[in-house]
Amino acid sequence: MTFLMLILVLGLRRLESSWPHWMINTQRHQAWLQRLASRFGNGLLLWSLGIAVPAAVLSMLECGLEGFWGQWLWLLLGGAVLLWLLGAHSEFRQVDELLVRGRMSDPDGFAALAEDEFGVQGDPNEPAVQQALAEQILGREQRLFVAIFWLVLLGLPAAFVVVLNGAWAQRAERENTRWATVLDQWLCWPAQRLLIFSMALVGDFAAVLDCMRGHWLALQGAEKHASMAARVAMDAPEQEPGSPFYQVIAPLESLQALLLRCMAVWLIMAALWVVLG
Repeated sequence: MTFLMLILVLGLRRLESSWPHWMINTQRHQAWLQRLASRFGNGLLLWSLGIAVPAAVLSMLECGLEGFWGQWLWLLLGGAVLLWLLGAHSEFRQVDELLVRGRMSDPDGFAALAEDEFGVQGDPNEPAVQQALAEQILGREQRLFVAIFWLVLLGLPAAFVVVLNGAWAQRAERENTRWATVLDQWLCWPAQRLLIFSMALVGDFAAVLDCMRGHWLALQGAEKHASMAARVAMDAPEQEPGSPFYQVIAPLESLQALLLRCMAVWLIMAALWVVLG
């Protein structure tokens, strides 16, 4: 049922539907924590009430809803929770919209969408802006892969803990709570390393292994390592001299193609895990 829930939610996220604000708000997790913090304060109590208790409730529901109708009810309830965790707007569809504007040679529309969806401001022809945009895209999609990893491995309660703890870690950075950041790094580390290995499988295997030599076991700098691996794993873009804006969108096209191939590998592995588990 977990795999069916994942496929259903990934499909729904690709649709251009009018989702409620609480499903698409980029600060929805922070809003949930802030609502509880206004009543109970910050600290371990907030972590327990905002993350641990809901995860425990999800675990009880998953175990308690048995039988044909119980499983279908869990699919609906769990699917709604997973859709809230991942967000109703697919990162891949947002990048597709960016690429469409790029192929139309619409730099103004491209820059506006990059700012609205990814928070990257500036002239898209500037290398620094291009790099910031690629890092934002990769970072956001890394969080998606992390959630999928724990969902398939341990179920929806684990995915809830990982995603909400990531939001908690962002709050903790402002409060200098070191343990929350370290916990988030440990929870993300196995999925990030598996993603990098997936990049090697679907990209340049030898180049990825070479650039990751000595970094596989490092806990810090995981996003930097993923960016390094993606750069060497991506296909070299073909030159199209007739399209002046192509030099901007070509790396994004290669990155999008790489991550879509990684997603295909992950879904195959998830299906095998469910069948053999």
